[in-house]
Amino acid sequence: MGLSLATTVLVVISLIIPLGLLVRRQAEDGARVATERRARSAAALVAFAVTLDASPQSVESAAQTLAPGVIVVLADGNVFGEVLPGQGSLVEAALAEQATITALVDGGWEIALPIIGAEGIAVVDAFATDAELTDGVTEASVLLAFLGLLLVGLAIWVADRLGQRLVRPIRELAGAANLMSEGDLETRVEIDSTRGLPAEIIEVGAAFNTLAVQLDQLLAEEREAAADLSHRLRTPLTSLRLQAEKIVDTTDREDTLTQVDRLEAAIDRLIEISRGKKAAVPEACKLDVVVADRASFWMVLAEDQKRKFDLRLGAGSSELGVSSEDLGVIVDTLVGNVFAHTSSGTQFSITTGESENRPWIIVSDHGPGFADQSMVVRGVSSRGSTGLGLDIVRRTAELTGGHMDMNDRPGGGAVVQVWFG
Repeated sequence: MGLSLATTVLVVISLIIPLGLLVRRQAEDGARVATERRARSAAALVAFAVTLDASPQSVESAAQTLAPGVIVVLADGNVFGEVLPGQGSLVEAALAEQATITALVDGGWEIALPIIGAEGIAVVDAFATDAELTDGVTEASVLLAFLGLLLVGLAIWVADRLGQRLVRPIRELAGAANLMSEGDLETRVEIDSTRGLPAEIIEVGAAFNTLAVQLDQLLAEEREAAADLSHRLRTPLTSLRLQAEKIVDTTDREDTLTQVDRLEAAIDRLIEISRGKKAAVPEACKLDVVVADRASFWMVLAEDQKRKFDLRLGAGSSELGVSSEDLGVIVDTLVGNVFAHTSSGTQFSITTGESENRPWIIVSDHGPGFADQSMVVRGVSSRGSTGLGLDIVRRTAELTGGHMDMNDRPGGGAVVQVWFG
């Protein structure tokens, strides 16, 4: 719309300005021609009197029919007719040169015609005022301005009609794309050639619908594949449970069965998600409670590898908007990375706290630290793992309105701090 308005205004200006100048020029030319005609008509009448008899009485008798703005000046200085303001400045030059003189003077335009008589020279002087030179220009300018505004308005209306014809289907396409981005893969755009849409927009709409169908099919296939894979995990998981139940030590048996239960619950949730079922709204959990529970599990492995383990709980009763399972995944991922990427005997610590009503957890170690920050990118790993762990931690924190920071520890080691919203 803005481009159409600017283009139309430029075109109208380029048309109106020359037309305005032309109207002014025509008005001036018309006034000059009329003034010159009056001068020559008066000169024809005065010429007989001046030529045959140079007495003032004869000239005055001829000058009685002079039109307004026309005067007769004799050689002795006698003037006949009404002198207008600014008139008569060319008379002396016409007498001296004995030639017709025209010029723009103060107050208007003047013409002086010399008439050579028996006893001397007389001058017929005609004058056109500025008002006569611009007569009708104001009205014509107003009319041109009105026509210009009318053209601009008409052009804007036509551009709006044409623009709506193009913009409306594009908005519909954008709305469908937004719905698709929100998960509605069944949305489609209406393709109707009878609406008079351009061929390019019809082609884009058809391509969008084709893409939506393909995305729906791919998602369905991936969901089925994830569900099949999750279901296949149940067989080895059942075998693992049977083996765990044979463990003689009661404590070890219960710990192992607890981990099997967690794995079973995770698989069940994966199957539900893959089938398109929305996950239930997670119940709030207490940070220190979950961290203490997972720390008790990792403490056994730390003792086996002779790792010094420091646990500091300072979040108190702070509750998080994530489930205890998701929070447990965060703790297991961060501590598991310590075991996976540092050698046996490497010291590590888990610390929780709260700052400005925002709870946080820090897992730090005395290992080699981070090689680079790219390890947080999904699928990137420096030790041959899946490269998903840190990305899962980051995304879970961001779902609560928090974030994750990765830094090297002064003196060596890695520090990962997760802030929760």
